[in-house]
Amino acid sequence: MPLIWCTECGMRQVVRRISQKTWSLGRVFYLCTRYKCDGAGCPFWFWEEEYVDMLVGKRGNGDGQGSRSNVGRAIAQEDYYMKSEATIGVGHGVVNKEAEFVGLMKEAVVLMKAIFISSVCILFVMLLSLFVQLMK
Repeated sequence: MPLIWCTECGMRQVVRRISQKTWSLGRVFYLCTRYKCDGAGCPFWFWEEEYVDMLVGKRGNGDGQGSRSNVGRAIAQEDYYMKSEATIGVGHGVVNKEAEFVGLMKEAVVLMKAIFISSVCILFVMLLSLFVQLMK
């Protein structure tokens, strides 16, 4: 199954997970690595069948986002953090983890840039304050 870039946020590649719950043991689902259980993150989350339908262009509920299952989202609340393989194939797992790592590094660079800009602004204010004090 091809792993696409998230169609919701466009920032990360979708990952494949396998449910560890007894009532859905072994069932495959796909989600964005930015998915958050509380709804604050990316909403991309599909069972494998829904993901396939989305890939071939079928729409489950008419809104263009497939038919997401609330039960499936409940599974993801705990399964997202499980320690399972990203994919069954070893080669694909390395690629998926590498893509996830690249996405995390991009976020780290953005954060570092924001910290740098904030530091420069604080330094400028401090120098301006020192200059004003020296002029008195």
